[in-house]
Amino acid sequence: MKLKVYFFGKKNEITGWEQKHCKRIGFRAQIELIPLHQAGLSDVTKTKSKEADNFLNKISDQLFVVALDENGQSFDSPGFSAWLKERLVDHGQVVFVVGGAHGLDDRILARANAKLRLGKMVWTRNLARLMLLEQLYRALEIDGGSNFHKR
Repeated sequence: MKLKVYFFGKKNEITGWEQKHCKRIGFRAQIELIPLHQAGLSDVTKTKSKEADNFLNKISDQLFVVALDENGQSFDSPGFSAWLKERLVDHGQVVFVVGGAHGLDDRILARANAKLRLGKMVWTRNLARLMLLEQLYRALEIDGGSNFHKR
């Protein structure tokens, strides 16, 4: 089982908390946090387009891609755990992509096999990344039968 989380930003933005979550996730699945270059252009449309080119050139057509999007599907933690397990069993690897300051380009959203939202509020990309990692860890722990997830 392999998880990849692509994000628009720099490697030095990865926090100690994120590294801690990756280490914990690593006991149940391989995980990789992959920074992508931010376009940083003044034109939002061009920025998103350039970032889309960057991401789409790095992934194959066979990968199962999940875009974090405010209009995506939401889950409770046990539901997300079951959903993730099914995708990992079917595909072996799941790729998540977290948008930059302006969100994701429509081409990334169109390429995504699924869209996931972390609630009804919009979060900064750094906070969304940490929240995603926490939910990935929690999902794997639920599936593994640990007592981490309290109800």
